[in-house]
Amino acid sequence: MKITKPFKIIGIIALSLVGIAIIGNIALNVVIKNKIPKIINERNDTAYDFDFEDIRFSIFKNTLSVENVKLIPKKNANIKKDIDFFGQVEKINVSGVNFYELIKNKNLKAFTISIIKPDITVLKPVVKDTLPTQSKLTSVIDIDKISVQNAHIKMMTTNNDTLLHEVHNFNAEIDGIHMGEYTVKKDIPFTYTDYKFKIDSIYSLINDSQFASSHYIDVDKDHIQITNFKLLPHISSKEFKTNQTETNSLLYVDVPKLHLKNTDWGYDQLNDLYVNIDEIEIDSINVKILEQKNKTVIQQAKKNVKNIIKPIIPFTLNIDEVAINKSAFNSLQSLDVSNVNIKIKGISNKINQHLTIKEFQLNNPIFTQIPIKRNNPKSNRSGKLNDVIIIDKVAVNNAKYILKDKYGKKNKLVVNSFNLSLNNIKVDDKTVLQNIPFYYENPVLKSGAIVFDGEGDYKINVANIEVKEHNASLNGFKMTPKINRSQHAAKSKYAQDYYNLAAQSLNLNNFNWGFNAYNEFYINFAEVVLNGMDAKIYRDITNPLNPKKNELFSNKLRTLNFPFDVKVLRVKNSKLIYQEDSATSKNPGKLSFTNFNLTAQNIYSGYRKSTGPKTQIIVTTTFMEQGNLTASWQFDIMDKNATFNINGTLKNFPAPAMNPLLKPYLNVAAHGKIDRMAFDFSGNDTNANGDFAMNYENLKMTLFNKEDQERKVLSSAANLVLRSDTDGLKKTEIKQVERHKQKSFFNLLWLCIMQGLKQTVI
Repeated sequence: MKITKPFKIIGIIALSLVGIAIIGNIALNVVIKNKIPKIINERNDTAYDFDFEDIRFSIFKNTLSVENVKLIPKKNANIKKDIDFFGQVEKINVSGVNFYELIKNKNLKAFTISIIKPDITVLKPVVKDTLPTQSKLTSVIDIDKISVQNAHIKMMTTNNDTLLHEVHNFNAEIDGIHMGEYTVKKDIPFTYTDYKFKIDSIYSLINDSQFASSHYIDVDKDHIQITNFKLLPHISSKEFKTNQTETNSLLYVDVPKLHLKNTDWGYDQLNDLYVNIDEIEIDSINVKILEQKNKTVIQQAKKNVKNIIKPIIPFTLNIDEVAINKSAFNSLQSLDVSNVNIKIKGISNKINQHLTIKEFQLNNPIFTQIPIKRNNPKSNRSGKLNDVIIIDKVAVNNAKYILKDKYGKKNKLVVNSFNLSLNNIKVDDKTVLQNIPFYYENPVLKSGAIVFDGEGDYKINVANIEVKEHNASLNGFKMTPKINRSQHAAKSKYAQDYYNLAAQSLNLNNFNWGFNAYNEFYINFAEVVLNGMDAKIYRDITNPLNPKKNELFSNKLRTLNFPFDVKVLRVKNSKLIYQEDSATSKNPGKLSFTNFNLTAQNIYSGYRKSTGPKTQIIVTTTFMEQGNLTASWQFDIMDKNATFNINGTLKNFPAPAMNPLLKPYLNVAAHGKIDRMAFDFSGNDTNANGDFAMNYENLKMTLFNKEDQERKVLSSAANLVLRSDTDGLKKTEIKQVERHKQKSFFNLLWLCIMQGLKQTVI
């Protein structure tokens, strides 16, 4: 095929243009290689010289590439106070650059800049430079996209001898970058339209004891994702304990995955930082305190530095929801938290005003505590918080609390399925100085089964507890012995009561508690109601009595070392059985009180008191399941002489009802009927006397030998001595009875009644 002349002309022109372009590209590369370094050197007002191995420009692609760029400190530059970084970049690619604007007007305009494999070292400056500066290299920067690929960045101390922070394989894309006169003075000296960051791993020195690290990090405008974040110690336990450090706690923190959704941040019109986040998801957190000093140790160099109290969060923050799942928190202060799911809703922080939270939830936590001995040094808490924290509601849902023994092996106390809610919580400068460092309203606590199994001989079970504001109820109480009666008597040096107790409910009505002007705990109850108590008390008196004086109730209350007050105590619909065994009795002697009801007024401690109201106790009960017994008992807690009065009546009581007590002890059985018995005794810590009255008929006694056979002769002789009838109410003033100081008040009451019986029936 023959090529026509026009086609030849077009081909020659095209080849000429290509040739001119190639020659121009070569010529331009020569110019760039010679001119660009000179332009940079002339206008480079930084502390560094820029050195590179090769620079190329493609006229066809409108791209500029620079290879093996190095930042070398100038000979007379003090990098400790200036730009303070150096390093090298494997390659820089710039596409769409406007060289006319760059050379003539110092405006850098380009489509994309790709920075490939930079390896940069930043030195921490001695002091932060606060003087405004502006480089002569450029006036305006407009770039469609900046790309950083496989960067390695680290920050060293000023002397370049300690690693502070390090980032591996940093990849970033920032779109729509603009820097000019308007932006250069802002905290972020440029504007952008979009960004993406990805990092393989990070190392960061937090303080002189701890460092943080993480694996993959993915960041864009809408979310932040961090994997395998850890906070670890970088000094040994021995170094931590023996050296002065910036913190008094050595921590271990492990967060496998952290995800922030729909993030937005920047600077407002007042140039203050703001952060808005829709949701933070954390799959789990494991926090442990590895070591802790007894008191805070601050570096000697900081002792003379003024303590400036800053806000808790020094920027505007809004978070719709934070979810932290399956987490654990370990504390050397003996309390560990595991298996907890945390949800926080509606976080809003306004700088120097308040931090508000709508709801803070702890779901399904297990609290485990091991008691430890600790000194109680005087509090050194500061009175300035410089912030106000307001939480609308705190909720602990379906929690479990376990108190271990001091060895951490046995469960002493277990509280199952407890739920706690507090409302309108507030923390400020005033509350942080208080024993409870926050204000709250409307407390509500509910629990499932509670088991207490301590080192003693008893185990306590409770079906559930409910607390609502100033009222509380406890249901299904049981205190059962872990050993039998014989084992209890064998291990006891002295005669001691052996209990088996139960109660349907215990109600604490209208109580309040807190700390008084002396910073001492107090608790007051308007009413305490014990309903459906079933108390079984046994004592083996073959063991000797404790030689220590058994103080009366007034003395025990007067000498309590903390303030408490019960206005009214009620015991309703209850049952009390007392059994006593001796070396001579075949079976335990038994006293029983059924349908037992008690009302007591003014039970309080004498702590920091000189006077107080008298205590009044009224009892109605069925004695030995037969007679109607009423009693009234009065004493003054503040009276050191322990003066008391007790009076009462027993009606319609068949004498054989006393045989469960008389026969095991005295081998005696009583017959007849007591229509009425009345007593009115007064006494003190030493003795007692008073009036006794009795109306009975057909009273007789039967005596038995050790084989439980009737001793007829002795029975007849005894009945000759006894007065069988009183012919009406017989009154007598009993002789003074001396108190046995090693025995209880009820023993003294029994001695008075026995003295009245002797003077009446003989």
